[in-house]
Amino acid sequence: MTTKLDEKQYELVSQYVGMLDTIEEALMYVEASFTNLSKTEGDRVLSDVFMAIGQISESNLLLKEIFDGREDIQQALTGFDTVTDQAWKLDGQLNNNSVKQSIVQEKLSPAFSKWKPSIENELNPYLTH
Repeated sequence: MTTKLDEKQYELVSQYVGMLDTIEEALMYVEASFTNLSKTEGDRVLSDVFMAIGQISESNLLLKEIFDGREDIQQALTGFDTVTDQAWKLDGQLNNNSVKQSIVQEKLSPAFSKWKPSIENELNPYLTH
């Protein structure tokens, strides 16, 4: 049973999947900025990652409605909670570079990298027609 998306839903799913790649690239940049001093925008990019994580969380609510009854997609969307849980660990730690680096490299990035394929596997089939 596949859900047929209307134009607005298709656009939402398309932008959502695109944002995942942007977040992944941003996290790689932030990780590199801890050791490559030429990457001076790490904090700004990390701030953008937080905003994007918030947008993904909001979009997840809409996607849960669109894909109501699709247990596989519901589970993948719920899996994003592990990413937000890791992001919250940075709260109040942004001025502490060693803690920030540890959380981004050991918790946030791995959680996102683990979750991303699960949601892409569920949503990409809706973008291929």
